[in-house]
This record gives sequence, structure tokens and C-alpha cells, in this order.
Amino acid sequence: MSTLAILLPGLLIGLAVACAVASVTAPTRGPRIRRARRARDSRMWRRAAGAVVAGVAAGLLTGWPVAVVAAAAGAVALPPLLARDDARAVIDKLDALAAWVRRVADRLNSGAGGLEQAIAAAARTAPSPLADEVRALAVRVRTRGLEPALRSFADDVGDPAADEVVGALIVRARAGGRGLVGVLEGKADALAAAVGDRREVEADRAKPRTDTRIIITITATVLAGLVVLAGEFLAPFSGLLGQLVMAASVGIMALACWWMHLLSRVQRRARLFASHSGASGVRNP
Repeated sequence: MSTLAILLPGLLIGLAVACAVASVTAPTRGPRIRRARRARDSRMWRRAAGAVVAGVAAGLLTGWPVAVVAAAAGAVALPPLLARDDARAVIDKLDALAAWVRRVADRLNSGAGGLEQAIAAAARTAPSPLADEVRALAVRVRTRGLEPALRSFADDVGDPAADEVVGALIVRARAGGRGLVGVLEGKADALAAAVGDRREVEADRAKPRTDTRIIITITATVLAGLVVLAGEFLAPFSGLLGQLVMAASVGIMALACWWMHLLSRVQRRARLFASHSGASGVRNP
């Protein structure tokens, strides 16, 4: 089999990833969404380049088409499996949201102005995981009004818990009347309880994620060592039957790793507000 025919699968996988990135790139609204889109596109381009490099290297070292496909696909699929989950950052932001809600409630309870003044005052001592979003909220309240600013804040945080807080604030701002302090204190208590629950769940999910990383790392290291140092041991895989056995083994390994990833993945709840990037805008609470 010619070298080009062996390397072609890896090149095609890299090209497919590049085409996928180009096809989903579209104009978005909002600086946070644009930054997230650029970061995602950058990661995908790096994975496409990694797929080409890994596929070419596997083809040159082994001459096995299955190894080329496995190496190229691994360069695309393994980084999300090996990367640390962002669950802790989400929990920290939720904890900061609870602290901010309580500070707003304290400001309102002190009688020093209304909700707009309480938001501006609480922004000066915003918890660090949520500082940028809270300060942007205070600026928008002054320049755009309360309700549009709150909707943008919910979009910036991007968490259903923030949507619930914002929904309560919008409803109370529209209806007026007393009782907002009690509502906010209740939300803060609920958020604090949710933070404790999420920390316990995250502790349970940490072990499967660690096991997945260890299994993948050990397997990849052993296979690379065999290819480089004991190529004659892998000679039976050069034939058609050997390639079929290798393809089946790689497929089983991939399914097992993906299953372990699904077990440890955080399930995101649906948001109450539609994103500003959506065509339908923001849903009324």
C-alpha cells in the first residue's frame, strides 16, 4: 500500500474538522458570546492540525491505516476527555452569585435607596468569580435601564440559577410593592444549598474522570513504546486480519472511554431565558 494511501485517512479527518469549524462559524451578538466562539474555533483549529500531524506520524511509524485513523481521531476526541471539567468554576460562580444576592438584599434592607442603588453599591464589593458580570450590570443599569441590564446579566452568567434570580428581580420590579428583601434572601439560601449539593456531586464524579485519564494515558504510552521499541512484536497487525482486530480493539476502547466520559459529565439544566445570540431573543419571565 502506498504511503499516500496510508496517510490519506488522517488528512481527511483533519480536513473534516476544519470544514466543521468553518461551517459553524457565524456572527454572534455580545462580547462574551463572541469571545467564547473565538476560543472554541481556536481549539477546533488546533485539533484539526493535531489530527493531521498525529495521522501522518502514525502512518510513517507503523504503515497501518487503522493506526492513522485512530491517531487522527484521538487528536480530535481525546483533549475534551483529558481536560479538566469546568464544574468547579461553575460552582464557584454559583457561590459568588449567592453572596452577591445576599449583599443586594442587605443593601435593600438597610433602606439606602431602591434596587438600582443596591445593585450599584453591591458591585463595589462583588465576589471575584462574578466581579466582571456584576460591574457590567451596574454600568448597564445606569445606561440602559434595569430590565435590559438584568437580562444581559443573565446572559453573561449563562446559568439557570442566575436566570431564576433575574426573573424574580424583573417580576418584582414590574409589580412593585414590598417583599423583595425576603425573596432575595430566600434565593440566596437556595443557592447556598445548591452549592453544597453540587460540591458533593462533583466529588463523586471526580474519580471516574481521573480513572479515564489514567487509562487513556497508560494505554497510549504502552502502545507508543511498543511501536518505537518493539515493532516486531506488533508485526501480526500488518496483515488484513491484524488490521481488523486492531480496528475492533480501538473501537471498543473508544466506546469505553466515551461511556466513562458520559458518566462523569455534568448535565446542564435548560435556561429560563433564551440567549441573546438566538434568533428569538429573550423569553419573557
